[in-house]
Order: sequence, then C-alpha cells, then structure tokens
Amino acid sequence: MRAFVFPGQGSQLPGMGKELYDEFSSVRELFEEAKEVTGRNFAELCLHADAETLSRTENTQPCMFLVSASVLNIPQVSGKFEGVAGHSLGEYTALYAAGVLSFEDALTAVIERGRLMSQAKTGGMIAPIGADEEIANKVAYEFSAKGVIAVANFNAPGQIVISGEESVLGDASERLLELGAKRVVRLPVSAAFHSPLMDETREKMSALLKKIPFDEPHVHYYSNVSGARESDPDKIRELLIDQITSPVRWIDIVKSMSADGFDEFIEIGSGKVLQGLIKRIVSPAKLAGVSDVQTLNEFVGL
Repeated sequence: MRAFVFPGQGSQLPGMGKELYDEFSSVRELFEEAKEVTGRNFAELCLHADAETLSRTENTQPCMFLVSASVLNIPQVSGKFEGVAGHSLGEYTALYAAGVLSFEDALTAVIERGRLMSQAKTGGMIAPIGADEEIANKVAYEFSAKGVIAVANFNAPGQIVISGEESVLGDASERLLELGAKRVVRLPVSAAFHSPLMDETREKMSALLKKIPFDEPHVHYYSNVSGARESDPDKIRELLIDQITSPVRWIDIVKSMSADGFDEFIEIGSGKVLQGLIKRIVSPAKLAGVSDVQTLNEFVGL
C-alpha cells in the first residue's frame, strides 16, 4: 500500500513549490484560496522569500503546509494514497489530506501554531548524533531533577532530539557524549518544542482546536503522539493538542504503517528528510517524493 508523508519545519527551501505553481492551475488555485481565507499573499512569501525570511517560524509553518497541500491538488497526485502521516507541523497536512480538517481550518490552525511557537522563548533543543533511544531516555531521566528536559523527537535510530531548559542542556550534552553520542548539535530554534515547556502554547492551541470540527479520516491516519493508527475524531483532536508538549514518535509511526502493510512512502512537499528517516527505520521500502516537475513525473511513472 502507498502512504503519503508530510514534512515539517526544517525542510523548507527558498523557491519550494515554484515549478509546480507555474505549471499547474490547481496549485495556483489553492494559493488563491489561502489569500481569500487570510488576506495574505502566501504565494509571494512561499515562492519568493529568501532563506532567512522563510526560516522564521511564523512564515515557515504556513508555507510548508501550503506547498504540501497544493501538491495534493494536482490531478496526477490527488487521491493516490491509502494512508497518511506527518512529522510535527506536517501532521496538520496529513489531517487535511485525510479529510479530518478542512483546508480553511487546517490553514487557520497552522498560522496560529506558527505565531505562538515563534513567540515561545523558553529553553532549546539538542540533537545527540548517534545516541539511541535508551541513552536519550536515560539522560532525560538523570537530569529531570535539575530542570525540565525531555526527549522531543524519536526520528530514526541514532537520530533523537532532546528539548530542555538552558540550565540543563549543557550538562546533558556532556553526559550524552560520555554515553556514546558522536557529537551533540544545538538546533537553531527559539524554544524547547515538544516538551512541557510549551504548556502555554498548548493551552492556546487547545482553545482554538476545540472550536474546529474534526471528521473521521477517510484513509489510514497515524498520530505523532501515539505512533499508531487513529480513527476517532475526538481522540485525534486531543492527540493533536497533546502534540505541542509530547514527543514526535516517528519511529513508531513508520513501524506501525509497515506492520499495517504500507510498503511505499511518498514525501509530499519540500525536501527529502522523511525519506532518509524512513530508510533507516524500515527496509526495504519504496521511497519517493513530489516537490517539483521532475519528481512529479517520476511519481506518475510509479
């Protein structure tokens, strides 16, 4: 079976989606709809902004959503999948693709999520390269008495991300190196995303998401928080609220999808990050992406 997977923040590239925008009226129509809904010219921002402007969280998140969502509008792509999952921000695109959220509601939520997360200035995030889940969990537990620290992303074997207060991240980095991490990379983010330090953002997103209707997914949908297939709309809403402060369980998602019979994963939108992660989690699996005219043609050929 074929799954569409949707990238999150960090996969953005200047000019992403421009080829498809120029080529397909259906892509342009979605950007025009976004303009009608919000009053903002996202086409100019998403397709023409420089790297610095695009990397601002309040810009990155709606642009990543819109580029991926617009690919779904291309006739050769639309409806050609049986399951969906998205990484962090990408989960909102997955929910739109699965019919759980309307385009307007998903875009509204993503814009607010980006705005709130851009204002969060507490803590930071580190990536201990080469450390496994056991090491990451061990260090998070060891330093929990000294401050807030938590595993934020289980991306792939050897690719874990930890969030925490500044007061503990330095010592935690040294401990990770002692336990076998090859190096510890500080991520260029403003706060400790996917950790309890995002409680205030979680509460504000909860108030918004509780006003939005959630429908039952029409394809298999997998949650960041549970790492499993979910179908109950009320539970999906609660899990999406929890996503702000909970770790992204991408390893569990991919393993669950594989166990359910998915053996083809198509990354929809900018970059190839998810293809690289999936390759490290399940093998063999057919991996591809749709981000420009060339990759679209290759997808059609599949």
